[in-house]
Amino acid sequence: MTETAPDRRAGAPETPAAEDERITPRAIATVFCATLCTAMFAFTWNSVSVALPYMQGSFSATTDQIAWVIIAYVIGASVVTGCSGWLSARFGRKQVFLFSIVGFIVTLVGCAQATTLWEEVFWRFGQGAVAAPMLPLGQSIAVAAFPRSRHGQATSLWALGFVSANVIAPVIGGVLIEDWGWPWIFYLSIPFGVLGLVMAWFLVPRTEPEKKRMEWLGFTSLVIGVGTLQLMLARGERLDWFASGEILIEAAIAAVALYVFVVHTITGKDTFIDGRLFLNRNFALGQAMIFFIGSVMFLPLILLPLQLQQIGGYPALETGYLMLPRGLGSICGLTAMAQIRDRVDPRPLLILGLLGIAWPAWEMGHWTTDLRPWDVAWTTFIQGVAAGFIWAPLNTLTLSRLDWRVQDQGFALFYLNFDVGSAIGIAAVVGVQARYSQINHAEINEFVSPFNELLRYPGPTGAWDTATASGLAVLQGEIGRQATMIGYNNAFMTIGVVMAVLLPFVLLFRHPRRYDARGYRR
Repeated sequence: MTETAPDRRAGAPETPAAEDERITPRAIATVFCATLCTAMFAFTWNSVSVALPYMQGSFSATTDQIAWVIIAYVIGASVVTGCSGWLSARFGRKQVFLFSIVGFIVTLVGCAQATTLWEEVFWRFGQGAVAAPMLPLGQSIAVAAFPRSRHGQATSLWALGFVSANVIAPVIGGVLIEDWGWPWIFYLSIPFGVLGLVMAWFLVPRTEPEKKRMEWLGFTSLVIGVGTLQLMLARGERLDWFASGEILIEAAIAAVALYVFVVHTITGKDTFIDGRLFLNRNFALGQAMIFFIGSVMFLPLILLPLQLQQIGGYPALETGYLMLPRGLGSICGLTAMAQIRDRVDPRPLLILGLLGIAWPAWEMGHWTTDLRPWDVAWTTFIQGVAAGFIWAPLNTLTLSRLDWRVQDQGFALFYLNFDVGSAIGIAAVVGVQARYSQINHAEINEFVSPFNELLRYPGPTGAWDTATASGLAVLQGEIGRQATMIGYNNAFMTIGVVMAVLLPFVLLFRHPRRYDARGYRR
């Protein structure tokens, strides 16, 4: 190994920050603080999804109206996530992180005490906006706390806490709602928020703000583009997509605003988002990868509960238990990554992760209406392990080569692309599932006729008596069930195909440069 001058372009710190690779108790506490705050963010997000039916009753809202509790939060978070890097540079990472925690605590109280739907929507929009920096800055703080050679371990530990909160949120949220009422899913997070605030005040290092002016064209085009895109995606399914004038207008505004933002970022000087970020091949490729991965990786979390209840007839409690193996797999995968990530090339690990999502998804695409618990458990467990093998290596490959001055911008764009990809993926795959269910229902119906010999014999058909109204009703119910199942199969196969297509692109990543404990390149 030869020692050279610190490599600023590759992301080396301005001064050698550590003299060895030891992890201090303060560093561990800092990572715990960042993890606690982002876990609080994850818990609130997941438990609100469980509480929606109860909120609907409290506010006497329709299904379309109560959805705004989620829509408002998503729009607020998406708009501010892209600005987190600029806010961190302009006001300081610690200062923005503390403000985000305080704002989150205030909105928790507001959400819990809301008495009307639109009060709840107002507070949820504010909650999404103030909480948005907690995710990218939380990971950035966790990574910065460890020596450069241990950044992978810091990311894995941070992700472990974040995923664990996602796993336990539905269970704890369900217990709180049943015993105390839905406002307690917000009240429960307040003491953890106060603890995180105190720890961040003493542990997170202060960064000096930069005299960075607001670049209004880039800022405005990004906010308008992302906000209208998320609104379009959230409302599209209810309004029949491009058959609606509202959706057409929102799509046009989003397309123009994002086009202006991209062109201005590439061609302008001193732009809102530093265009030099995309000169880094790993970063540019990683942004494309996280967009497509985000569009499909977490779709089983949405599709499976619906499938288990609609097709398999499982009650809500058993459905929750059947979803636990994925969470346990994620914990196992991230724990393993924390031990091996910094010692091996992350590219083979990322390939394993993509295969670990694609193969079970393909198997799920061949399920029948006889949904057996074992089939659900082993496929979701493997996908959970694979999620850990995707998240940590992709972070390393995408963000490890960034200059330290633009790391916060890099993290913010990473999560913004993930959020936008998830929104588009959910809208697209749910649409595919619904469309193919209708098509298959019509095609299967063609076989119901007096000339179909199979329907003349009572043995295999049971109650499918086409000569009676009750028999036709039972037959139509089974046709609908089979058609819906085929729609789910097609959706899962789409997930597997997308992940498989991404495999060759992993080879285009450059191996992240290795550093010793002082920040020098090996």
